[in-house]
Amino acid sequence: MSRFSYAALAAIALVGFGASSAAAAPAQVTATHTLVKLRPDDAPPSGRTATMGAAANEMQGFQAIVSGGDTGVRGVRAAVSDLRGPSTIPASKVVLYREDYMYVSTPSDDNGMRGWVPDALVPDVDPFVGEKRNAFPFDVPAGELRAIWVDVHVPSGTRPGSYRGSLEVTGDGGFSASLPIELEVFDFELPSTPSYATAFGLAWNGTCEGHFGEAWCGGDDAAFDRLRQLYGKAGLDNRLTLSAVVGAPVPGSGGDLDFSRYDQVYGPLLDGTADTRLKGAALSAVQVWQRDPQAEDYAAWARHFKSKGWFGKLFDYTCDEPPLTCAWSDIKPRQDRVHRGDPGMLSLVTTTVAHLKENGLYQSTNIIVPVVNFVEGKSGEYAGDQSADYRQAQRDGKTTWIYSSCMSHGCGNTVTGEYGGDPDLQGWPSLVIDHTALRNRAMPWVAYNYGFTGELYWDSVYAFASKSDPWRDQYEFTGHGDGTLFYPGRPDRIGGSTHIPVESIRLKEVRDGIQDYEYLSILDAFDRADAQKVAKKLFAHAWSAGDITPEQLLQTRREVAQKISANLKKSGGKIPSSPLRPEGGGFGTAADAASGCSVSGSALGVGALLVAGSWLASRRRKPRLR
Repeated sequence: MSRFSYAALAAIALVGFGASSAAAAPAQVTATHTLVKLRPDDAPPSGRTATMGAAANEMQGFQAIVSGGDTGVRGVRAAVSDLRGPSTIPASKVVLYREDYMYVSTPSDDNGMRGWVPDALVPDVDPFVGEKRNAFPFDVPAGELRAIWVDVHVPSGTRPGSYRGSLEVTGDGGFSASLPIELEVFDFELPSTPSYATAFGLAWNGTCEGHFGEAWCGGDDAAFDRLRQLYGKAGLDNRLTLSAVVGAPVPGSGGDLDFSRYDQVYGPLLDGTADTRLKGAALSAVQVWQRDPQAEDYAAWARHFKSKGWFGKLFDYTCDEPPLTCAWSDIKPRQDRVHRGDPGMLSLVTTTVAHLKENGLYQSTNIIVPVVNFVEGKSGEYAGDQSADYRQAQRDGKTTWIYSSCMSHGCGNTVTGEYGGDPDLQGWPSLVIDHTALRNRAMPWVAYNYGFTGELYWDSVYAFASKSDPWRDQYEFTGHGDGTLFYPGRPDRIGGSTHIPVESIRLKEVRDGIQDYEYLSILDAFDRADAQKVAKKLFAHAWSAGDITPEQLLQTRREVAQKISANLKKSGGKIPSSPLRPEGGGFGTAADAASGCSVSGSALGVGALLVAGSWLASRRRKPRLR
């Protein structure tokens, strides 16, 4: 069956991937973890029970795989029971999704997948406004498989122990299967706002373009604001801060700024009072969002954020990958404006320590964010472990984050020189669709091992504005999904009556990696050497995601949980204070992961938006603010 024919059918029920030879087997439902991306013609897993381990206030999931067997199954539906153990996790804390597929004809690189690759997660009942969507029913052709993603939120305060329940799957013609669920709840709890800082972009025009086909939602400010709030909530539900969630620039100039709309729309996301699945989750990093801010404007931002208790979240995104988006000589004048506005407001530049020093900008740059390929390169200028530069930067009072780019899959012809593609691309952390789930999840492990306390990513909805249909195509900068982690949940596409963000498998993998980092940070508080030993054994290099198996990661994670439990018994249930676990919802303090030396990260706000309309990405042509 042609791709065009598939698309026509998929809009109704995801039924056609092409005829395949009938398998001499009955239709069945089996289970697997979330660290594998199964395509329709892959062999189904053999697991007969869905097993998970999670802390209280953690999100964990599994995949239920429906195999069509020799006859196929039509009208597949699913429902989940309560999970019962020492207490009860109600079914209302579980979200069921149908996995939708992106067709990959040309892989992002030689390590990418081909064919129909799962990514979009269409909810049964969405977790944002609670509407029934069109995840079910769906059909499974003979000889193929389809996947259901099951996402469980273990509520805060859930008692530790073993919990059991089931996923009931039915279909037309009397098809029925019951998949047992076993969940072990560990004896510790994760915070709603992670210790790992994140600053993921959200193109100002992307949300309205993706949902309504026009950058400002046709002039409907309420619709514009509602979408921004929903995407901000979706980020927080997945432990991510969309630091550019603010879409409409704050009006005013000369220090006379009007924050009334800003506070109304984004205040709950900053305060932790928004209606999120993770109660109390709050943005931890927010960019200054204004056209060409001057020193007096930065001062106004600082005053306002201090009055609200948000100043520790504020940063200035001063320049992205110089000299690609700004000249080196442009940076210091802007930093001077930032620091004249308020000495405590910090300036972020995505580059290396070495280049800052070469250009006389090391002292004036507060947040340094290198691309992961330059932290431990495989060859060339940055070959070998470069993390000593960043550990020293932390001792000098700076914050260091890390990021991935098209260099994880090869930038093609989009850039030249030092930002050109790596000749050996295997194993780097990556957020493209056709790379493995391990690579999508890897970055927080790498960050921990090399002493970085947060992660930046250039955009989350880029294809909403650059593509006519991001459900069918997110190919940018030679990578599928580079800069896009959501799908526009329009009612005509997913059912219901309201517009919502549709999450992706990659977004869930990022979330799970952040939760892994939280485990490591807790163990680090008890025994840094032990935590580092465990993490380094799994990720020996920045590119180790190509050398390990999902089972090794899951086993290491369980080992860390067991070590935390053992330490908690010794400490009487108390987790020691730690520089990696800041309080107050801001960036907190940085820590030298090698020596354990704590450094001041006081009010770690980082850089602001680039000059009107040139924000968050090198290599990309960016729209201008209105």
